[in-house]
Amino acid sequence: MLYTPPSNWPAEPQPHPDCTRCDALAQQRADAYRHGDLSAVSDANVLLRHHLRERHS
Repeated sequence: MLYTPPSNWPAEPQPHPDCTRCDALAQQRADAYRHGDLSAVSDANVLLRHHLRERHS
């Protein structure tokens, strides 16, 4: 079953192009979705948002 967050939740962060760390975190999130581990999905989103703020803003 594919999980869809409620429409009032903030959009998931998107990886910055050509960044291996962003790609790794996005893959971690995709793997978590695939395994139905929504806690790990949330963790990956937090890590990706933090990385984006620190390296790409």
